[in-house]
Amino acid sequence: MNDEKKRVRAGEPPASPERADEPSAGLKEYPVLFDWIELSDLLLMLHLTKNTLKEWCSEGGLKCSRIKNKTYFLRQDIERFLYNHYQTYKL
Repeated sequence: MNDEKKRVRAGEPPASPERADEPSAGLKEYPVLFDWIELSDLLLMLHLTKNTLKEWCSEGGLKCSRIKNKTYFLRQDIERFLYNHYQTYKL
């Protein structure tokens, strides 16, 4: 049995053909743990209130995931949301 079939049977994603020699080749397309930002960290980074962030999520503009009592956001979703809602103002 070749390595690719062993990976699939073990529940691992198949390796991409162009980078099959790397140990984590098939995992590149999945978000890794450090791409997730906890709610409290995001509030500090963006200087937001919890109500503002809750409003953005309830309107459907920003996606979040809950695990037990903690809320997490994907870094890519945050960047996309901020880019799509970016406006300049004159002071």
